[in-house]
Amino acid sequence: MLCLRYCSILLVFVLWSTVDGRRLSLFDVRIDHYKVETIQDLVINTPRPRFSWKIRVLDNVSQRNVQQTAYQMQIQSIKITQRDNQFAWDSERVVSSQSIHVPYTGQNDLLSSTFYRFRVRVWTTNSEEPSEWTDWIQFRTPIFNLHEYLTANNALLWIGSTKINMNELRKEFMVPNASPIKSAIAYISGIGYYEFYLNGNKVDTSRKLDPGWTSYEKRTLLASFDLTANITAGMNAVGVKLGNGWYSPEQHGKSGYGPPRLIFILSMIFEDGNEIQVLSDQTWTGREGSIKHDSIYNGELYDSRNDRPNWARAGFNDSLSAWIMPESMPSPLNSS
Repeated sequence: MLCLRYCSILLVFVLWSTVDGRRLSLFDVRIDHYKVETIQDLVINTPRPRFSWKIRVLDNVSQRNVQQTAYQMQIQSIKITQRDNQFAWDSERVVSSQSIHVPYTGQNDLLSSTFYRFRVRVWTTNSEEPSEWTDWIQFRTPIFNLHEYLTANNALLWIGSTKINMNELRKEFMVPNASPIKSAIAYISGIGYYEFYLNGNKVDTSRKLDPGWTSYEKRTLLASFDLTANITAGMNAVGVKLGNGWYSPEQHGKSGYGPPRLIFILSMIFEDGNEIQVLSDQTWTGREGSIKHDSIYNGELYDSRNDRPNWARAGFNDSLSAWIMPESMPSPLNSS
């Protein structure tokens, strides 16, 4: 009887250890410091991101000193059109306890303006079995080098005006209904500050004082937005309000920057593989809106008689204001 009792205990222990790896899960997964579960549209501004995670033991049995012994990461590109080349990278099993800022070590950099997905699993000191894979985590990359993009796209302009205080700009565009939209990504920089509207609605109410302050001639920040769910077939409209911000000579005592200006790219890809781009160019129109003057330190001069509630909607017609063609403005960036 004594031997049978010991043998039963031993059998239970062996069975417990064989499934122990499956009793682990990974949480607080991050890509370049961004916590993936809290960000819906995750944009990673580097061709070689770093990944972090933590280990959670799923049962309440005493499981102390659980340490990672190895990990495996996988990255795949998300194919948008038939012309896209499929990308896949597998780290395979890497013997390492590192779980913070683990680098992507693929042979090729990640491409700009591309959707990817990522997952990870680990091995620990408790078991020879790996944990379950995390769910696939989607992220995308922005335009990494705006200067190179501008050089390759002659139709794309910085627009504004040296004649009037052009702080409202708009553009209508037609979206055909022949095929559903697969993706629609907008890139925008309006300096000093900007507010971005699509079909009358502010695109992201959580973002304030965009873009962040920089030495504009050395680095100008570009934000991107996933508008796939916001654009409909038929006529659509983009509206952008501009402000002086730190770009204004009033703030930094120089006159070299000049008036506010806008650069804008909307790239739409359809299920059938067709693409449409809406770029900032001289087909836009602009005017001076209800904000006559704005200053970080001195506030605003505001004339509500110039309010036009539907100015960022398709079909808007304004017989009371002079909407004029914007000028092609020089880039704030010093390419040398």
